[in-house]
Amino acid sequence: MHEPPETLARGEGNLGELVLRRRAGSPPVYELVVNGVFLMDTAETSSERLLAEAVMRRTRAPHRVLVGGLGLGYTVGALLTDSRIQRIDVVEIEPLLIRWLRDGLVPDGAAVMSDRRVKVTIGDVADALSAAEPASYDAVLLDVDNGPGFLVHERNAAIYQHDSLLMAARALRPGGTLAVWSASPSTALSARMAAVVGPVEDIATDVIRDGRPMTYHIYLATATTVNR
Repeated sequence: MHEPPETLARGEGNLGELVLRRRAGSPPVYELVVNGVFLMDTAETSSERLLAEAVMRRTRAPHRVLVGGLGLGYTVGALLTDSRIQRIDVVEIEPLLIRWLRDGLVPDGAAVMSDRRVKVTIGDVADALSAAEPASYDAVLLDVDNGPGFLVHERNAAIYQHDSLLMAARALRPGGTLAVWSASPSTALSARMAAVVGPVEDIATDVIRDGRPMTYHIYLATATTVNR
């Protein structure tokens, strides 16, 4: 029998109830649950790291990066390993999640949040993209939900649609990268990214979750011109 998880923190966020739990193990596993729906944990973080690594490989000079969705900090942590990165603007809609990482409730969270290159804003990434100056980022990474095919919040569907992708394209410098994480394949998302940003690559990564094989997808589009 598995021991029930320990609740480390709970509270009402901007989009509903957030719960941070810890499961016993070596090492322990930290879980984030939103409105009673599992969102992510630390048992399998390879695809979050791959999201960052793929962007760093694809982008010639990733000096300034925007990350939509803080999660448990693993994507930002992976970006920080690259000395070329000078600034990471993180946009996260849930203040509680930001506080929990800053308080060290998640392993390595405090170190990620205290890095001088990391600037965190509370808000909706769509608003941040709309307000961004044209050609102001070398890369934009979107990990705001489980992808267009498996949403935790229905309002997040808009980030995968034409208008939001176009705003991301406008924020990119020529040669910059738009990267989107998805728990399932989406040919529609790939086609929209190709239409408004540039050539798209689909990186599929196989993971094991709870003993079951799963395939996650990272869609990467390269901006070919300044989109104004």
